Amino acid sequence: MDLSNLRNIGLTKGEIKVYEALLDLGECTKSALAKKSGVAPSNVYDITNRLLEKGIISKVEKNGISHFSPANPHRLLDFLNQKKEDIEKEKNFITSILPNLVSKFNNVKETINVEVFHNWNGLRTIFEDMLTECKKEDKNYVLGAGKGEKDELFDTFFLKYSKLREKKGIITHIIFNSDLKERKERIDFFLNSKMYLVKFLHQSTPSEIMTYKNKVCIILLAKEPIVIRITSKEVASSFRQYFDIAWKVAKL
Repeated sequence: MDLSNLRNIGLTKGEIKVYEALLDLGECTKSALAKKSGVAPSNVYDITNRLLEKGIISKVEKNGISHFSPANPHRLLDFLNQKKEDIEKEKNFITSILPNLVSKFNNVKETINVEVFHNWNGLRTIFEDMLTECKKEDKNYVLGAGKGEKDELFDTFFLKYSKLREKKGIITHIIFNSDLKERKERIDFFLNSKMYLVKFLHQSTPSEIMTYKNKVCIILLAKEPIVIRITSKEVASSFRQYFDIAWKVAKL
């Protein structure tokens, strides 16, 4: 029987080996347990103590020698329930201090001028931040929205977060590169949405610029996306002015 998945509930590799050995042997001494499990004798002491704390094994002393036994396997469910209670307590604690943490974060984040985010996880971080920061009827500005080097992946990604932005009621002015007209599945959503004001420029750029709140994000649409995020009210204001100029010459 493969017990390796017990790592998913918080047991270490060594703990699983010792527990599995006890299931095979029943009651046994530390030396027998080390031999059966393949765990170094010097480590068995710490491992059995941890398993005892978890309630998964038991121990008795016979003539001054420790003997270990596996507890009823139902104790694994008790262990999980205890973890669930502990996680709920930790969640409540984090919730209670979150306002102070956010306040401290907001106080220092203005000192951060430039950040660089790599790959799809970095791109996802940017858009999750945008959804968190922006409220209903806040405005976004996107200039130079294009295909990217991985057309279908970018279509899927941007369409997902564009729908979330629409659902939250964020108003977005967006200037697409004209070659995006070919990708009807992606473009039709924006043209039919009341939350998006759309225009096109006859250009093909490998990057786009998204501005929201006091942040400007330069998104490089490479195979592995890179985002340069500038946090500055003045920079955001200047990019919006640049966007306004482009908006005037862009076409419907």
